[in-house]
Amino acid sequence: MDCCSFALVEHIVFTVVIAGLVGVWLNDGWHGVARSMVVFLKTVPGVQQLINFAVKSEVDSFVQQLREEGGGAKTIKDKNRTVVAIPEKGIPIDELRKEMEVAKKREVRSHDGKIFALVYTMDDDNFKIQEEAFDHFTEKSGLKDVDHDTLLQEFHHAFMHENALNPMFFPSLRRFETEIISMTAEMLNGDADVVGSLTSGGTESILMAVKTYRDRARKLYPHIKHPEMVAPITIHPAFEKAAHYFDLTIKHIPVDNVQFRPNLAEYEKAINNNTIVLLASAPQYCHGVVDPIEEIAAMATKRGLPMHVDACFGGFMLPWVEKLGYPVPKFDFRLPGVTSISADVHKYGYAAKGASVVVYRNEEIRKHQIFAYADWPGGLFGSPSMAGTRPGGHIAGSWAALKHIGQDGYLAKAKELMEITEKMKKGINQIPGLRILGNPSMTCFAIGASQSSVDMLAVADGMEEKGWKMERQQFPASLHCSVLPQHIGVADQLLADLKDSADRVMRGELKSKPGASAMYGMLAKIPDKALVNDVIVEFFSEIYKN
Repeated sequence: MDCCSFALVEHIVFTVVIAGLVGVWLNDGWHGVARSMVVFLKTVPGVQQLINFAVKSEVDSFVQQLREEGGGAKTIKDKNRTVVAIPEKGIPIDELRKEMEVAKKREVRSHDGKIFALVYTMDDDNFKIQEEAFDHFTEKSGLKDVDHDTLLQEFHHAFMHENALNPMFFPSLRRFETEIISMTAEMLNGDADVVGSLTSGGTESILMAVKTYRDRARKLYPHIKHPEMVAPITIHPAFEKAAHYFDLTIKHIPVDNVQFRPNLAEYEKAINNNTIVLLASAPQYCHGVVDPIEEIAAMATKRGLPMHVDACFGGFMLPWVEKLGYPVPKFDFRLPGVTSISADVHKYGYAAKGASVVVYRNEEIRKHQIFAYADWPGGLFGSPSMAGTRPGGHIAGSWAALKHIGQDGYLAKAKELMEITEKMKKGINQIPGLRILGNPSMTCFAIGASQSSVDMLAVADGMEEKGWKMERQQFPASLHCSVLPQHIGVADQLLADLKDSADRVMRGELKSKPGASAMYGMLAKIPDKALVNDVIVEFFSEIYKN
């Protein structure tokens, strides 16, 4: 190209740029021109990195100031950052109460009239009535420890009306949350780079993980127009809900009727160019079986895909079961392919509902979870999870639960529950007509039929005649049992009643009755699952009417 041609091209490009900027100025004013210039500069090699460095430096300085205001904690040094672990020995209640009092003194009291947002309450009898309602109707931690439950109530009431929506208003809540996340990550063999969020329960944790990977794919792979996830059919329905909400598709892989694990060849075959994340459970709720996570994680590494492990059910039990010497397949951050894990604190973490954690291998993944909006007249808005308002009482209570129980407490309770679980499983396998499905890895199992003549739905009805509440399952018909502290001491009665119910079914004396069993039996025979979905929707529509 000669000098004249180059000058002509240069003139044309300059003219187009000026015309474009004039157009922006006419439509959006000087603010729009400035924004366009910034967008252009970010395309220049090296500029984006400089911007990222400047932004991170400013934010780090600001956050460090906030952390100092929130108080410190005993930590483990790791990679120049800190990890807070669940204490090796549970902290005494009186010591935690003192720490609660110190934390409260750091907070601005809403009752002093110096806060103009976030807290909407009255310091009168109405407040006391709410506390009493919580005490009466909230589900206990499940630990069967009155002192523990009382401690959780005290922490809940102390922070009952504080709101974690804005992390700068209540530094103690911010500290509690970050320490809960760190304690969970360390328990799951994560390092100091692991980050996460506290949510209202397993469903929100799962929704956040799916949203994170959808948004990650939108940024890194914008050509994917129909994103997909791959998961065993036993994955929790919350993933199906997430797919429905966020416009994704799940490819379900069937499980066999012996081990209740997915076929790995079929799993890998389902991965394609639209796949944005691989899914597995530790364990899956239906049968208590841990999916072949090590093998699926290897697929994720091989394909360059992220992998989420749903440990909402077992996240606070499996680590202790493994430490006790029981065989537990690897499922956590020891596997390089695992990029995120969800775990419910309000299950075997023995906190009050609702509290769950979703943790990510690093902050670059977690950033896709965070929602930000800078154009609201009410101020800059950001939210780390689905909820806006996040009740402080649940955050404080969850922190107190982990600190009070400690690693020694979790190990002791896991030992106790695994011993009763093994007794139940052994006894059920000795009952004619019944068997444990698959090879459960922790404190839960599913009871199925070992003979075709045994109708498990009828067995469930027989058990409910005796005062038990049984959770019915399908494909195949079975009964789910999660073993909790309140089940200690009832194993012999459970086994006796199961044997009697199974015997009556095999003798033809007990048939499925109208009600839950009849409903399950009928719906299982309908081939069109869209029709079954209609029945479920109609049920929930009716049951919540006045």
